[in-house]
This record gives sequence, structure tokens and C-alpha cells, in this order.
Amino acid sequence: MTVDVVVAGGGAAGVAAAVGAARTGARVRLLERHGFLGGTAIAASVLTYCGFFDERHRPVVAGVGRQFLEYLERTGSYRTRITQESGNKVVLLDPETTKAALDDLLLDHGVELALHTTVVGVHGPDERPAAVTTFHAGTHETVGARAFVDCTGDGALLVAAGAPVRVEPPERRQASTLVLRFGGVAPDADLSTAALRQAVTDYRGCHDVELPRDHGSVVRLPVSGEVMVLTVDQHEDVLTVEGRTRAEIAGRRLAAHYLRAVRAIPGWRDCFLAATGPEIGVRETRHLVGREQLTGADAAAGRRRPDEVVARGGWPMEDHAVPGATSYGRIRDGGWYDIPLGSLRSRDRANVWAAGRLVDADPAAFSSVRVMGTAFATGHAAGVAAALQAAGEPDDRRVVQEVLRAQGALL
Repeated sequence: MTVDVVVAGGGAAGVAAAVGAARTGARVRLLERHGFLGGTAIAASVLTYCGFFDERHRPVVAGVGRQFLEYLERTGSYRTRITQESGNKVVLLDPETTKAALDDLLLDHGVELALHTTVVGVHGPDERPAAVTTFHAGTHETVGARAFVDCTGDGALLVAAGAPVRVEPPERRQASTLVLRFGGVAPDADLSTAALRQAVTDYRGCHDVELPRDHGSVVRLPVSGEVMVLTVDQHEDVLTVEGRTRAEIAGRRLAAHYLRAVRAIPGWRDCFLAATGPEIGVRETRHLVGREQLTGADAAAGRRRPDEVVARGGWPMEDHAVPGATSYGRIRDGGWYDIPLGSLRSRDRANVWAAGRLVDADPAAFSSVRVMGTAFATGHAAGVAAALQAAGEPDDRRVVQEVLRAQGALL
């Protein structure tokens, strides 16, 4: 099989890359290891899209991301919330509605979707890969393409292609978090940070167990009414099978303690643990080594790059690297910064692109650009660039910008 563009990974970035490439005229095949789209949002129950709005609650992401929000609006499922932690605006998700919306986005644009499929090899000249080998249910398939976009989060395609990647030491990476979803929480229950802190503090005082956090996001979800709690942080090296296994098991054991702790909060007495994960939510593993690196100074200053911009980032620098704590770094004037095309393109693999949490960014900038709303924007840009490259268009970022604007992206 031969297509124009292969996209690996079906989360926010991958869906946006595939749709953007298809709208540009490419034949696109999207590979996703799960049996559904949505990536970490669905597989790890991280049911909020952060990054669609800047700190003043103005839209900074449109394009394919806006198409997704319009689906939620049409189905009466569009909900937003102002976070207690940072005061930013997030989009709340229902898992089944999100899966259906992302399915429709791909099918409506003619994207060829391969679920339960992983990349296990890349072939061709080092500087310009020509095909990927995929694995599904014990069988292998080779898919040729003119351009490739890695949106796997872990850089699976980059590694298979031998593209350079950067990996921070485990102690400096953003924590991974096992999301807890609680049912049976009363409609008028106290969801405040203060109430959670008190409950965890009291529980620690009565039991010989160390809970990693006494605070974190507490969000009531649309449709199900369940309450999502992000407190079970793990700082294992999830790039190793041993580290990820320990993180998953330890997280589930901690979930039982948090269940007992939160039952002391008013309105939580009859709650139950509806779900963990199912898998742990990983924030950081590998990073693309691109042709340009986005820096924390760029983000903090709200740096604008009219000649290079292909996406905007408006989420604050939200750092989870220190156990038990989250710190925030603000963007100048509560606005946004421009993300350059060079941060999405491999330094020495001419036709390999990356988006989402793989964007080339230093630790400070990464803590902002990694979020899923922004991933829609970087994925859209990478998909358009890959499609233009596959069509033999001149290597000109101005053409990428023109196509993105025509497709409704905010630049």
C-alpha cells in the first residue's frame, strides 16, 4: 500500500494532522494503537482539553480543533470550565461523545484509519524514509508514503526512523498521573481545593501511607456527572517497561486510599471509584530534535514570529516536575506565543514531522506547548506541511501559512 502521508497516533495532534493533510489534498493513513481515537484524553481519562484559550479566555486554536468543538456544539455537549488552579478556561469532555466526534472528523475527510495498529519499523534512506512497517493482530503490513507525521507522544515513529530525539532525565520530567473518576458524588458536593487538602491531610494523619498530592484538578464531567480527580502522580521512568508497570500498579493502590480519604468531604460519603485511567496519563517522554527549539523565554514573552508561525500556544507553563506540587509560569499580557514550523520538523529526516507533546521545546516551553488543545494546532500545521511536501510543493513556510489560514487556523 502507498499513500501520500502516514500519521502515527490518533490523539488530538494525530487527528488534526490527518484532517489537515487530507484537506490539503493528500491521501492519508492514520495508525492508532488503541481501538479508538482520542489518545491520552480517552485512554487515560484526561477528559479536559487545555489550550484552546489564552489566559484571558480568548480563542487561540481554531482550524481542525474548531471543527471538533462545533461537533460538540451540534450535539449539545459543549461545556467549558474555569480551573481553580490557574484560572484558565478548559473544554470538558465526555469520552463517548469525543470518540464519536473524532471518528466523524476522519471519516468525513476521507482519512484511511487503521486502529489497533502500531509502527514497528521504518524503511528507506536515512535522510528520507519511504515506508513504515505496521503490526496488527500478529500480522505485518508495509505502507509507503512521501511524508510522515509522528503524533504518538512517545516518538515511536521517530525512534524507528533513527531520527534524533532528546530525553530528559527521569527526575526532571513532568510527572505521569493516574486519573481517578468517582461516581456517586452528590450534586451539591464540595469540590474545592481546600476540602480536598483537608481530607487528604486528615487521612495522612490517621494512616501510615504517603499520598503523593493533597490537591489537584477536581472536575465534574458532562453527561456522566462523574468527578475527575488528578492527584495520583508518579515519577517513574515510564520509558522503561519496569518503570511504567510500577507506576500503573502503584497508582491503582493509591487510588483505594484516595477513595477512603475523599469520603470525608461533604457530599462524597457515598462515592465509589468508577474508573482509574484505564492507563496512566503520561506527560513527557521523548522530544523531537527539530530545526528550531521553542524556549521558555519565547513563551513567557509572548514572542510573535509572523514569518515563521504555524500555530499559537496560550496555556501557561504548567510544571509538574516537582513531586506533590504544580507551578505556573505566565505568558506576557495573558496572551499567546507563536510556534514556528521548525519546531515540528526533524533536524535530519527531511520528510519526518512531529506534533503534540513531541514538539521541540525546552523544559519550560514544553510545560505549556504539551497540552491537547495546543496539540490540535501543532498537529494541523504538521499535517498541512507534510501534505504539501508529499505533493512536491516548494519548501516554503509561507505556503504552509496560506493553507492553514484557508483551513481556518489562527496564526
